[in-house]
Amino acid sequence: MSRLMLFGILTITLLLTACDDIASSPSGGNSGNCSGECALVVNVVDGDTIDVLMNGIEYRVRYVGVNTPERDEVCYSEATAANSGMVEGQTVRMERDESETDRYGRLLRYIYVGDTFVNRQLVADGYAEAVLYEPDDEHYEDFRRFEVNAARNGLGCHPTGIFDDDNAVR
Repeated sequence: MSRLMLFGILTITLLLTACDDIASSPSGGNSGNCSGECALVVNVVDGDTIDVLMNGIEYRVRYVGVNTPERDEVCYSEATAANSGMVEGQTVRMERDESETDRYGRLLRYIYVGDTFVNRQLVADGYAEAVLYEPDDEHYEDFRRFEVNAARNGLGCHPTGIFDDDNAVR
């Protein structure tokens, strides 16, 4: 076998090994850009729920501290699109508050894409309301301030009245 052919086979083997390592990494291939609990978003379920791939396992993740319109409610499509625009296909960093999962078995997390705090951005843009799910309250007051501003400025879903139930505790 010639040296050139051997070099080619060795190069291909190294490339395939590197690709396999990237695909199986917890951050979905961006391990250099993400520290902590990282995952690749494989599906956007709605405005506050995603499916992620982490360490080769798929998990459903519910955003902590926020609520967006449900499938049968006004502004559902808009909130889902806003979420999708930030996270679809992205590697996200996830942070836990107090609870690991909700009663449906979904991971409960704060979600970051780069420097964007997705939970807060959805509230700031008016596509989510701040909701207190005890004991997970680390960012609740911050989210409330952003919600008040979004409502005052008629952003996102606020003009529809979808968040006007006077109930911020679930």
